[in-house]
Amino acid sequence: MDIDVEEAALEQVAALLQRPDQLEKLPELKKRADRKKLAVEAMLRTGVQGQLEGIRTAIAHLQTASDDITAISHGVKDIRERLKPFPQLKEKLRELRDANARHGQYAAAMENLKHIFNLQTTLQEIRDALDDEKSGGNLLLAHKHIMDLERARDELLAEVHKMSSTNTEKEQNLLINFFKGVDTVVAELSKNMWFILGRTLEMVKGNEQGGGPQQVVTCLRIVEREERIDKFYMDARSKNSSSFVPPGRPRNWKEKALRSLEKTVANRVDGNQLEDRSLNKAWLARYLEVCRNVIMDDLQLAKVAIPCFPPDWQIYDRYVHMYHSSVCRRLREIASERLEKSELVQLMSWIKFYASEDMLGHPRLKINAQAILQDSPVLTRSTLNQLCDQFVEMSREDLKLWLKNTVSHETLDWYKNVRPSEDNHGYFYTDLPNTVFGMLKDTVSFVLFRKPPVVFSHVK
Repeated sequence: MDIDVEEAALEQVAALLQRPDQLEKLPELKKRADRKKLAVEAMLRTGVQGQLEGIRTAIAHLQTASDDITAISHGVKDIRERLKPFPQLKEKLRELRDANARHGQYAAAMENLKHIFNLQTTLQEIRDALDDEKSGGNLLLAHKHIMDLERARDELLAEVHKMSSTNTEKEQNLLINFFKGVDTVVAELSKNMWFILGRTLEMVKGNEQGGGPQQVVTCLRIVEREERIDKFYMDARSKNSSSFVPPGRPRNWKEKALRSLEKTVANRVDGNQLEDRSLNKAWLARYLEVCRNVIMDDLQLAKVAIPCFPPDWQIYDRYVHMYHSSVCRRLREIASERLEKSELVQLMSWIKFYASEDMLGHPRLKINAQAILQDSPVLTRSTLNQLCDQFVEMSREDLKLWLKNTVSHETLDWYKNVRPSEDNHGYFYTDLPNTVFGMLKDTVSFVLFRKPPVVFSHVK
């Protein structure tokens, strides 16, 4: 190491003193080397001092940490000593804890004594409110009484739920049986509500005596209340799996209300077929025309009903989807049956007309009919191809029969003792070509130019 340093120093000196005139600068070079040496030594002293300070600080921290660990160890040991009496104290306070639980139950019972003592009277008031013929059933009053009774029942059940005794289930069943009349009036209320919501469009139109849009709004207000109650308990259950949830929750009345509307729409589409092939050969055309009128009228009423529903229901879009789904389902059922030739043409023509501006794509309805049919076509492509094949086969059979009859007729005319027909120039001719081409022309015209019989001018 020393030899390498010496050699490096000799090489550096040799590089600095290569000419004689450089010897004159020797004192200056010596001073510069001394200054550099002093600077390096100062840097080394500073670095060593910094390292020593860091080591001293680390040693101080280790000493502090050791003292802290010792203090914590003594503190934990002291806490353990103080906690030793707690298991015995828990046993000593068992009676106090049970008394506190009973006090909570008694307090809940005291707050709800009015509802407990007047249970049967309140239930009768609810039934009277539901049977109020003047107002078509005072649903809000009935629901208010039901909420009061349910609040009393649920508070008592919640107190029992907090208990850990073996009689908890027995006490819960006792309370549920005592308030079982509440479930009965809840079922009666929901039955009335689904009936009203099922006739929403008639009520919006004003065809229901004693009813109207206000009855629909009342039902929807009750549904929204029940949805908030369901959400409260479900949120509590999601945070704590052992939290109390009243019996019968969640009720999901919004989902049931939508199912009621959907059932009504399905009945509106399915219930318009009053005839079949045995009663009327044009039963399909008449049925499709009635469906068209019903759909157009109902969708216009659905636009009027929009203010009655909360915005998040998107009721108009739901009605459009429900009617379209019902139409698709019913027409698929019809397409699966064995149809006659005219019925095939009627069905295919109506499907083609379904998305036109005179029906589902009418500007007043503001429906993107093409997008709906792209997402959910009325009939699948395979079904349409199958119907087309059926029509072609039927047309082929009809043409065969017509040609056979025509040729037979011409044969009979040929063997008759009658002079053949002549044209103006005295040439013999036959009507066979005209008859054949007339058949083809009638068949093609029957398919290409057939339209629904009524123009949709009633849409305003």
